[in-house]
Amino acid sequence: MGDMELQVFSDRIKKLRLSLDMTQKKFAEEIGITASALSSYEKNLKNPSIAVAKKIAEAFHVSIDWLCGLSDKMKNGNEPETYADIIDLLVKTEKSIYFRVGKEKIIVSDSVLQYFLEDWGKMLPLFHNGTIDDKLYKLWLDDKKKEYENVHLGNENDIEEFLTIMEVVGSPIMSIKTLDPPQS
Repeated sequence: MGDMELQVFSDRIKKLRLSLDMTQKKFAEEIGITASALSSYEKNLKNPSIAVAKKIAEAFHVSIDWLCGLSDKMKNGNEPETYADIIDLLVKTEKSIYFRVGKEKIIVSDSVLQYFLEDWGKMLPLFHNGTIDDKLYKLWLDDKKKEYENVHLGNENDIEEFLTIMEVVGSPIMSIKTLDPPQS
């Protein structure tokens, strides 16, 4: 690994350890190394072996690609972490089986997802009937995913903050503001 990759690795193992609220000693015990070795990895003073990276990935269910800075997805596999991941899955499914989105067609009890489905239900028919082209539809989807990428599944604080913003401001992508005409 180069210097930049090692810095990413050291930053990410420390971030992981802190997110788990673990001491260096406890984290090191979990992967079968000493606390001093872990400290030297976190400080970027020592190069970890591939075996150590594998042990960390397996013990804490994170991606080796994430540890090494090759991916921003922390978890292994295709398990969704954020609502943006769910949106990706829905869009891929829609492309494969072609379906329509409407309030009466899909029933979802998740409030965050309901906001997306409401907006998507307005946009998808415009895409399918040719009112908007592929480029505009992809741009809209990218903007939507950015809107939802920091709302983590199961994280009540993220969800509550998102729902509050949606109630107060509404969706920044789908909101239509009307302006009063200029006064003469």
